[in-house]
Amino acid sequence: MEKEADLVIASCGGYPKDINVYQLQKTMDNAWCAVRKGGVVIILGECAEGSGSATYEKTMQQYTTPEQVETAVRADFQIGAHKAFAVTRLMKKAHFILVSSMPPELARLLLFTPAKDMEEAMKIAMNTLGMSQPRIILMPMGSITVPLINK
Repeated sequence: MEKEADLVIASCGGYPKDINVYQLQKTMDNAWCAVRKGGVVIILGECAEGSGSATYEKTMQQYTTPEQVETAVRADFQIGAHKAFAVTRLMKKAHFILVSSMPPELARLLLFTPAKDMEEAMKIAMNTLGMSQPRIILMPMGSITVPLINK
């Protein structure tokens, strides 16, 4: 790629890569490489098992920003809480919309913007970007696709 996209649409690639956010984070990492600062990432992942970690959820109940999560995890590293940091650190660069079967309240707790389907996700993305012709990158196998930017 010559430059980062305004909008990245990434699928985890199906089960088991999208069983929960714990697994979905691999796709987030790769999509993060492809999106510009201030851009939007739409992640498609079933997340039938929710976050994948009670400790992750507890951390997100206590801390509501990526910065707070980072400070807490650096002060007291715990398995599960580390996933809260791994996910939210990516959200400092871009806005993440999650299309999944996860309850919207849980998605919001984890700092995602939930969308019930791609149509809703695209409306949210276009409103967030405020442009009619964004540069888009599609990643249908996002968990195993590592984009490289030619600089």
